[in-house]
Amino acid sequence: MDTLRKLSGLLAVVGGLLALGGGTAMAAGPPLVNASWVTTVTATSARVNAEVSANGFATNIRFEYLTSAAYEANVKAAKEPFTGALRSPAGAGAPIGSGTGFVKPLRQLEELSADTGYRYRLVAINSAGTTLGPVRGFHTETGTPAFALPDGRGWEMVTPIEKNGGGVGSAEGNLGGGVFQAAAQGGAVTYTAGSSYAVPAGSPGASQYIARRASSGWSTENVTLSLFSGSYPNQSDSGVPYQLFSPDLAAALVTNGKRCRGSGSDCPVANPPLPGSGAPAGYRNYYLRTSATGSAQALLSNTGIAGLGLGPEDFEVGLAGATEDLGQVVLSSCAAITANATEIPGTGSECDPAEQNLYRWAAGSLVLVNLKPGDAEGTPGAELAAPSGAIATSGSRVYWTDGAALYLREGSQTFPVDDAIGGGGSFETAAADGSIAYLTKAGHLYRFDATTKALTDLTPAADVEGVLGSSASGNRVYYLSASGLFLRDGGVTTKVTDGADASNYPPATGTARVTPDGSRVAFLASAPIGEYDNDGKSEVYLFALDGGGLVCASCNPTGERPRGPSSIPGAIRNGAALQAYKPRNLAAGGNRLYFDSLDSLAPQDTNNEPDVYQWEAAGVGSCADPDGCVNLISDGRSEGGASFVDASGDGGDVYFATDGALVPEDPGSIDLYDARVGGGFPLPPVVIPCNGDACQPLPPEPEDPVPGTLLSKSGGNPPLAFPSSAGKGKKGKGKKKSKGKRKAKGKSQKRAAAGKGRLR
Repeated sequence: MDTLRKLSGLLAVVGGLLALGGGTAMAAGPPLVNASWVTTVTATSARVNAEVSANGFATNIRFEYLTSAAYEANVKAAKEPFTGALRSPAGAGAPIGSGTGFVKPLRQLEELSADTGYRYRLVAINSAGTTLGPVRGFHTETGTPAFALPDGRGWEMVTPIEKNGGGVGSAEGNLGGGVFQAAAQGGAVTYTAGSSYAVPAGSPGASQYIARRASSGWSTENVTLSLFSGSYPNQSDSGVPYQLFSPDLAAALVTNGKRCRGSGSDCPVANPPLPGSGAPAGYRNYYLRTSATGSAQALLSNTGIAGLGLGPEDFEVGLAGATEDLGQVVLSSCAAITANATEIPGTGSECDPAEQNLYRWAAGSLVLVNLKPGDAEGTPGAELAAPSGAIATSGSRVYWTDGAALYLREGSQTFPVDDAIGGGGSFETAAADGSIAYLTKAGHLYRFDATTKALTDLTPAADVEGVLGSSASGNRVYYLSASGLFLRDGGVTTKVTDGADASNYPPATGTARVTPDGSRVAFLASAPIGEYDNDGKSEVYLFALDGGGLVCASCNPTGERPRGPSSIPGAIRNGAALQAYKPRNLAAGGNRLYFDSLDSLAPQDTNNEPDVYQWEAAGVGSCADPDGCVNLISDGRSEGGASFVDASGDGGDVYFATDGALVPEDPGSIDLYDARVGGGFPLPPVVIPCNGDACQPLPPEPEDPVPGTLLSKSGGNPPLAFPSSAGKGKKGKGKKKSKGKRKAKGKSQKRAAAGKGRLR
């Protein structure tokens, strides 16, 4: 009997193969399940989907589902995880035919419990076997509660109501640049806009503003320098005058414009030097501006330019990088600005722009950086190792490269960094004090100790693809290799996950964020991580070394496939030459993370546009969910959506741009808003409109004369008396009646006014 059953099964397989191939045998077998996902999750229902092939035999499919609690109880009891699961459809399942192509069956699951986690899987069965799809999960909604910002936040309109017909610009949207930066301590932000307002001082294609918060609202200061029109050419890569701000916005680096007002290159800068700055006339320059007083100090002074072989019409200088507090600035120029610098002649009277020198500015003086070990004169052709992270906070250490090798300028000496590996190293990042640096070459990640000058290979397998960042001390570093994302902590290596996107690195400009202590890293990944089916869309992840593990901050809480990507920006570009500031998407403690998402991660997000979201850990703000909380920061309804701009250090202030009117006084256009913890201002009193006679002031209430008594002092009623003229009597009564009417009318008007107040 067993032999007959086996023979019968074999004949069925052969018959199926012949039927598929028109007489030619083809490969066939158990069903193939390519994917399964969930869509349209509500409080009581969900739609489960799959991509499955019958693989040549008549196949039936069904979805099995049960609550996450029941699933986990089965696992804990060592049972088959879907023991007791419900089936859709019930019985033998639904047929999908016997073809070899993939089909996409779906089922609507009804009568689910609100705010409950579920697990599901596809089961496909044919005569060749049974195939189980991947285990997926979803979480039903709680309904559609009234919208409320998390953490007791309130929206505040930062930009003024009157914007001269303009709006707020976007990052990199003003002449290929723009500066959008929040004060680390909160309560202030600087931004760029294309229109000039708030006491205009001239608009060189893009105006710069500093907004500050007071108890009564936000005030706006126009800090734009008065520049001639054309000082910044209308090109996509020229950037704006303001380059960088210090974390407290107390100081800023600003440049005085292009030579020749945007055309040619053989004439001086047209803008006059800033008053009291000590700048030489006509030379391209940078200024350190103090926000409180508006005073400016030229980085290149008359003293520094004295004896320079180039006239202002031939001189060019660029900003290579700076420390966060702007106390240390590195400038780049082919000119020999210091006595020990070397200048390579170029075309005409200019020096060769390909042969740059590096100069470190601090406390009003310039020193040459690009001196090779043992040299007394500089070697041109130098670059700062990275636009950020290559200059120690104190300025005592600067990492630079000549394109062939890496060097460390420490004090008055220069040391080779990658000499032990034959040069060719690529600088990645360094500790805040420059004591530890990381570099890569040919798939190897190296650690350089500036104290011992030792170079250590951390990855002998030579499979490193990029570095995401390091802690401020340099003891922890995150890197991506062919086998996954890793954390190197001292001598211990920990795998974070299987992979991440290339956009996360290099550290100076990539999208990854690392907390100062290195215990947490935020990054983007498009490849699936864990059970969530992201359908190839980038999602935002956060890894916590201190027991938090790996969480997907932007994955839809319902488990639905994303409609679009979620994102965090890299460094903001300000023209072609500078890309040095990264917005604070990750709060300093790593417990709050901000990102933009095209997906609707909250029921109130209905505009099908990108919006700003916050993820925060349990116990932070208003979050009580052990897995963390995802909340809207923007409104989710604005026609053009919203985009994250920056945040204060602790995330108490979150700034975003939107075209939505989130407060009554907003008349429209694109504005900058702050979602502030404990924020929001009292609404201004509403003026009640009036029409016609209601607009007239109320007359004063008439004063009635003191009435006399009708009782005589002697007692009894007085004798009747009639007036001598009936007309006069009527007239007198009429006057009293008229006065009574006026009195009644006044009271009526008062009651009406009081009624309006009560209705309002």
